[in-house]
Amino acid sequence: MRNLLLFVCIALLQGLALAGAPEDSSAARTKYLHISTNPSHADVYVNNTKPNHSKTPDYKLPGFIPVPAGEPNIIVSLFRPEYADTTINVELSQKDTSFLIVALRPTYDDKLTDKQYSEIAHRSRRKVGHRLLFTSIVPFIASGIAAGVAYYNIEQANSKKDDIDKAIFRDSEQYQDAYDKFSDYRDNARQAKNVMNFGLILGGIIFTTGVVLSF
Repeated sequence: MRNLLLFVCIALLQGLALAGAPEDSSAARTKYLHISTNPSHADVYVNNTKPNHSKTPDYKLPGFIPVPAGEPNIIVSLFRPEYADTTINVELSQKDTSFLIVALRPTYDDKLTDKQYSEIAHRSRRKVGHRLLFTSIVPFIASGIAAGVAYYNIEQANSKKDDIDKAIFRDSEQYQDAYDKFSDYRDNARQAKNVMNFGLILGGIIFTTGVVLSF
């Protein structure tokens, strides 16, 4: 028993010692690279030497780019219409933040400039397409709700139809009440079906358009 208590005390002391030990200052920490360009407002793609400029850039400049801990360098590809594409392998300093200023070189190649603006336009279409894909959820949800409403009204209409068939006297108050409710449920079911079909068609059109614009 005494040995057991001694063992527990030693374990607790070791745990306290480890908890209070200072952190290793040499441990790798996330670094940052701040890039600015002349002229400003360029796009940057990280670790991609041949980026697709029609896709959304990783960062907009000027700005800070986080670098994974332990990485000594990072490859950045800069893009701005009417200027030559620039790719740089940046070696980071030992400090937490490195700074890079890049003077972009104008391009006088009309074909390249047209291609760059075409990529920008494609990027805009892709953004619209993504928004349309997200928007198409709304009519699909509305269609689903309408389908549930239509199903409920159809069930109620069938129930009232059974009451009508069971009625002995056609001119009785019970028969007329069942018939009126049957007509209401039937009309509601038809309207819900129309909403359901409209939602499906509208959602399908928006979704298809979004898919086409997204590629």
